[in-house]
Amino acid sequence: MTFTPRSVLLLTAVLFFPASIFAEEETPSIPSTDITIIPIESDGKLTKVDAGNALNVLHNEGYDNQPHFSVDGKQLYFTRMLDQQTDIFIYRFDDKQLSNITNTQNISEYSPTVFNTSSLSVIAVNPEGQQHLRLVSLVGDSQKVLNPAIEPVGYHAWLNNELAAVFVLGDVMTLQLFDINSDGESKPLTENIGRCLQRIEENKVSFTQVIDGKHHLFTLNHKAEVETTGIVLPDGVQDYVWWDSEGVLVGQNSQLWYISSTQKKQIADLQELNINNITRLALHKSKQKLAIVHE
Repeated sequence: MTFTPRSVLLLTAVLFFPASIFAEEETPSIPSTDITIIPIESDGKLTKVDAGNALNVLHNEGYDNQPHFSVDGKQLYFTRMLDQQTDIFIYRFDDKQLSNITNTQNISEYSPTVFNTSSLSVIAVNPEGQQHLRLVSLVGDSQKVLNPAIEPVGYHAWLNNELAAVFVLGDVMTLQLFDINSDGESKPLTENIGRCLQRIEENKVSFTQVIDGKHHLFTLNHKAEVETTGIVLPDGVQDYVWWDSEGVLVGQNSQLWYISSTQKKQIADLQELNINNITRLALHKSKQKLAIVHE
């Protein structure tokens, strides 16, 4: 992700993706959610949302979550639940086609993340309940477990093509470095982290840690060095996406906010689009589309 100078967002139109939220440590009993794709502009004007352009394109009442844009921004990867199993799907914006990438039996995949031009990384749960980081081919149906000694992995973000920062589940959630060239365990770097890991640039990712009940935002580099950003997310919020080098976008209830270490500014209230309880966010690298998971 390349950072550009901060500017105010102009939200213009939406594509509406029905869904229901689910994550590795969550249960299907939580409320159903949708994924909404909002075209955005950064022209310095006040935020405006054109609710009249909302369009329902997925027509799904089940579990869709964890959106992730392709490198070229022409596709959206996401997790969908079919019966009691989850697969990774792809939606193509050009032809509005939807397809199942994994379509596996007895294995559930989550958290699709671009690894390179020919593969995605995912969290896969096998029939024994183990959660491993895997590579999934985009040119075939093959999958490869990476370093099975580190599990259960809940979430991840790539520092480079060999190292990932991973959220490892346990009595205490820990942050660890995951080396795809290793077959051994890794040592926790810190504890009580949030689920949202975001790549910032080569050799740098971000994560949150719960301090006094709030998620504080930190960065981690490939040398396992941790630095604070000074950014504290609002009460009850742990998901975010970087907008520029200074601050992040977050959702709180029906509102979108820009937050840095020095300011907190409301960008939009999406209540008129029946968007509530915003959680995960994904930003197209050109900043022309923002994916929002919500009720």
